[in-house]
Amino acid sequence: MSHASFGWRTPVWAVALLAAMGCASAHPRVITDAQAQAVRDTVIALEHATDAAVDHLDCVAAFDRIGDQRPIFVSGGRVVRTRDAFRSACDAIIAPRTGAIFVTDTVSAHVLSPDAAYVVREGAYTVNFKDGTSRRTYLVMTSIWTRENGAWKMVHLHESSRPLP
Repeated sequence: MSHASFGWRTPVWAVALLAAMGCASAHPRVITDAQAQAVRDTVIALEHATDAAVDHLDCVAAFDRIGDQRPIFVSGGRVVRTRDAFRSACDAIIAPRTGAIFVTDTVSAHVLSPDAAYVVREGAYTVNFKDGTSRRTYLVMTSIWTRENGAWKMVHLHESSRPLP
């Protein structure tokens, strides 16, 4: 049955407009090499600053850059769903420590769009405890960053580790 049998015809301009609207959302925004490099540099710097804050026992500073996506943190098969629970976990993690050192082997940032990227960082992670002991692991961290209203936030962090000798 043709549209004409209903007594109306869709104007060609309306079909073209609808097609353009549907296709527009399917095309990612174009990003230049220089813009992509700027995003990579930014999220790597934010990643380092966030990690350094935790390693220096400063969850307050670290959480300046943490967003509120769910789940926010996954580590060792444990899932922390909310920003508030992640903040509490940070306090519990640093409580028995005197500090930590992350000797990074590799770090890479992958730009998904002008407003989204993820960072993968891996290397030897040494945690020093108040009782004088230390724990060394090979740590791999993947963090996802988004920019909203001009501010970059880490919206997800996933860690996995294995013991080092």
